[in-house]
Amino acid sequence: MIGRVLAIAGAGIHEARRSRLLPLAVPALVFAVPLIAQMFSDDAAQRAWLSRSVLAEGLRTILPLAAIVGAGFLLKPGLKQGWTVLPARRAEYFIGAAVAGVAVLSFGALFFTMGGAIAANDDLRLTLPAAGISKQRTLNGQHQVAQGKPGTSAWANPRYGEELVLGLPDEIDGKLQGTIEYQMVWTGESPPRDRSPVAVWLQHGSVRTPLATGVQSRYRVLFEGDYVAGSSLVLQPTDPVLIVGTSPERVRFDVAQVAPYASILRLLLLSLCAASLCLAVVLFVRSLSTAPTAVLAGLLLLATLTLLPSLAPTSRMAHDRRAALEQNARESKFVERLEARADALPQLLPDTYFDEYLAGRVVPGDALLAGGQRLLAALLLLPLGAMLFRLRQMAK
Repeated sequence: MIGRVLAIAGAGIHEARRSRLLPLAVPALVFAVPLIAQMFSDDAAQRAWLSRSVLAEGLRTILPLAAIVGAGFLLKPGLKQGWTVLPARRAEYFIGAAVAGVAVLSFGALFFTMGGAIAANDDLRLTLPAAGISKQRTLNGQHQVAQGKPGTSAWANPRYGEELVLGLPDEIDGKLQGTIEYQMVWTGESPPRDRSPVAVWLQHGSVRTPLATGVQSRYRVLFEGDYVAGSSLVLQPTDPVLIVGTSPERVRFDVAQVAPYASILRLLLLSLCAASLCLAVVLFVRSLSTAPTAVLAGLLLLATLTLLPSLAPTSRMAHDRRAALEQNARESKFVERLEARADALPQLLPDTYFDEYLAGRVVPGDALLAGGQRLLAALLLLPLGAMLFRLRQMAK
């Protein structure tokens, strides 16, 4: 049985190799990222960001779509296909076609990723989150400190002179550099006046040193300065009408420079496993339905595991904000259940790993674990689809 499955898979791969478009497709995939980054960038920094962006969007958007559309027309059940006429051989045909589809998809993704690796000339930053967070203020001459709970965010109201204090990781040596991602709540008293409503200080005892900051986006600032052992980072709101909040996971400190190739490989494996899951779902539906129906089912899966988890808060910041600002308000139980269910849905391709790469940071190693879970789900679906395909009535 295994020999016949491999023979069917080999025939499918050989058929793809005989395509007249293959001599054009391979160079197009390899040089897509370098050419786009070179043509649409003006300097080295823009070129590096564009090369990361094209690679990331290709792996998490184009690859699953290609798997869904290709899998919809991968099976050709009918009297012309000898393997599908005999019920005893249909499962072998089903598994062999799936293996061939995954192989062709993997080769295409590999060529595309090779181009991304060629264009990736800059190293990625290895970062660590803050060691902890607390809130401090001075009231009636007394210094008050409220320690934040692990896994939650803290909010500072400039009306009461509140500030956020973040602990520095021990691995920092020499230069202090990193990014802060924060959220804002507008009090509505007057229009905001600052583009970046925060100031960043390095506090050592009673001495404060301002750090150089730069605005990277609406909710992210870059800070840089000299490191002093035993110090802490202070985030101070500067706009009187904006309450600022963050969490230790949203404050990242750069500790080293690492080559990008390991991170690119992790993204490739994660994307291939997710695309294989899409292919398995489409083949599962295709075993008893038509190709358009199977493609629509795959697109529904992609939309469900891409859009719905993104609608739910990715952290507890939204809940913490409501608890801090709407203590007397009661939320609908239906809304709470809906948020909980949407938040429990796993993303097909978690944004966390791709956002890390887009920001020029190292992709965490647990991306391989996430990819393995999706691959396991795909492997469980294939035998079920093969069993259903054996029961299908073939068109005459």
